[in-house]
Amino acid sequence: MGVTIHYRGTMDDVSLVEEMEDRVVDLALALGGRATVWRSFADDDPSRAIRGLMLEMAPGQETMSLLVSPEGHLINLFEIEQAEKQPLAEPPYCFVKTQFGSAQGHIAIVYLLDALKARYFSNLDVNDESEFYEHRDPRILSQKIKQFGDALRSLGKELQEYGLSEEAAEDPDILATRVERVARLIADRMRSGPTKEVDDSADEDDDSWNEPTLEEEVEAMDRLHRRNQRRSERMTRRIAGATAAGMSTEEAFELAMREEGLDPPRSNDEDVAPDDGSADLSWQSGGESEPWRASLDSHSLDEQSDFENEPEHPTVKRADKLLMEIMSLRDPSSRSDSFADTATRGMIDVVGGLVQATCGDLDERSDRALAIVQLKRALKGHAYCRGAIFGLRGANHIDDSTSDRFHNELRAILESIHDLMAATWDETTVS
Repeated sequence: MGVTIHYRGTMDDVSLVEEMEDRVVDLALALGGRATVWRSFADDDPSRAIRGLMLEMAPGQETMSLLVSPEGHLINLFEIEQAEKQPLAEPPYCFVKTQFGSAQGHIAIVYLLDALKARYFSNLDVNDESEFYEHRDPRILSQKIKQFGDALRSLGKELQEYGLSEEAAEDPDILATRVERVARLIADRMRSGPTKEVDDSADEDDDSWNEPTLEEEVEAMDRLHRRNQRRSERMTRRIAGATAAGMSTEEAFELAMREEGLDPPRSNDEDVAPDDGSADLSWQSGGESEPWRASLDSHSLDEQSDFENEPEHPTVKRADKLLMEIMSLRDPSSRSDSFADTATRGMIDVVGGLVQATCGDLDERSDRALAIVQLKRALKGHAYCRGAIFGLRGANHIDDSTSDRFHNELRAILESIHDLMAATWDETTVS
């Protein structure tokens, strides 16, 4: 028996599903995890919509389903097609395996389920095989997870936000001090909703000579990166809903842009007003009024133009090759192949982050800050991919030889990321 959390419930008010999504997306980002908004519909009945989230709270854990059927039941990833076609006989038990991940990740899921029960699923039933849900003792949980090998030791650095060394992540006493922090953060985010954006333009000391440090530039880029992730999730949800209502993809995209307060691009045949200097066309040029566009990233290989127009860094080539291998492990006919999907998404972030971090000359401090943010993206993607490789091996999806080869490639890629990060932080290399 592994370490698995089982849960089932029905949403008290299905109309609140989008509110729940916003809160959980923000929470996942705050904890260093990931959340993907899901929308799918029955082919012959768009009203039977499956909505909700797929969560990756920590490397090595399976993807957690917070998908909701039209009736409001939480459903597993492999039950999407069935729930699209007809109502399920009863709310099913969903589950997420955590034994290949960390104790912190397990704790985060337990307290997230607590918060969901308090706000959205009053009848939520939880069965935690580690019994942490009942006893809330991180020492017992840590011992339970350690029974399943050295996965915790190998995954000790996965969440940089916790600031834990590999040794500290394994120390039950240190781990115990983190539990209250995680619980408080989850409770605060679920109660107050998504974090309000910081107004970077409101500078108390409006001194143009006070140039920000590289650390301040990175912090600002990080905020913009997180804001873009939340914006991307909202737009994805709006586009999916609009197309289901009969809009074309182009119309749905323009609607989502407007609802985000952005001007959609004009087609070539539209009348263009003369440029009198009053129009804000910064969305076209990536201007300073929308600097978040400079840190756009994606969970698809839309950086292809970078491969074509820029000299490829050797590590980009190596990571791209590994990505292709990992993608070949995915089964397009399966909606429950979560370890392979997690590994793929992790490597996409590695490749995308490396491409954007190595395509510039880093002469400007803002270029360095952007490169650092993208290298952090690559580091997090690397951690998720590495954790998923443990899961793939534990599930016998790959053999020992393939696992060892993947880990050797990931180790070499990680060394290169660290070298690039050190060079990017070193401002003495500015020409």
